[in-house]
Amino acid sequence: MSRAPSWKTRDPLGEALHFLRLSGTFYSRSELTAPWGMTMPGFEGCLWFHAIVSGGCLLEGRGLPATSLAKGDFVLVPHGRGHVLKSQARVAVPDVTELPQQQIGEHYSLLSHGGGGAPTSLVCGVVRFDHPSARDLTDLLPAVVRVQPSDAMDSTLRLMASEARALQPGGETVLTRLADVLVIQALRAWLANDDPGRTGWLGALRDPQLGLALAAVHREPERGWSVRSLARVAAMSRSA
Repeated sequence: MSRAPSWKTRDPLGEALHFLRLSGTFYSRSELTAPWGMTMPGFEGCLWFHAIVSGGCLLEGRGLPATSLAKGDFVLVPHGRGHVLKSQARVAVPDVTELPQQQIGEHYSLLSHGGGGAPTSLVCGVVRFDHPSARDLTDLLPAVVRVQPSDAMDSTLRLMASEARALQPGGETVLTRLADVLVIQALRAWLANDDPGRTGWLGALRDPQLGLALAAVHREPERGWSVRSLARVAAMSRSA
């Protein structure tokens, strides 16, 4: 196993976020008019995200809390579960892969669908985390993570909306990179503001000493760590 690059910060949680390197599987801009609905299939080991550029919708799925989304909302479905997006209750929800789409690039498409009523615009994507530490972090997330965008996220969403409205040369690359940034911004916001992000493994990462020990194990999982060596990293005694 190759060793991860040296990391000099004393911010173990920041280091965990650093390893959230994404491999984009699929991205789509959807222009929808009510009534509309579509089923997003499950992808094992992946994370779905949805950015509501305009309008609104409902998110539902087996084992998922029903969630109402409005313009500016950003939601993650982090465990690869299939789910449904729709304009209202009791509408048809065909599989999104069966709807007509304009393929812009290998990983990006434009989708238009609906009955001609009130419009909704979405940017959606499926991403995979490659680093084991990133997968450990996302495994701890709830079934649905809805984030109220910060100023930084608002700026990213506005850039995404601008790119999506008039896709310029290189626009697919810009959109996918912005989507990756937005996912990390959303996870950072959840970690900062939700109680589950302050306990357990995540809470330990925040601890000024235990976090250093955990970060050391993440950097060098192949090393034969002992209580003595971890205590030295954390500047603690073995008994502590």
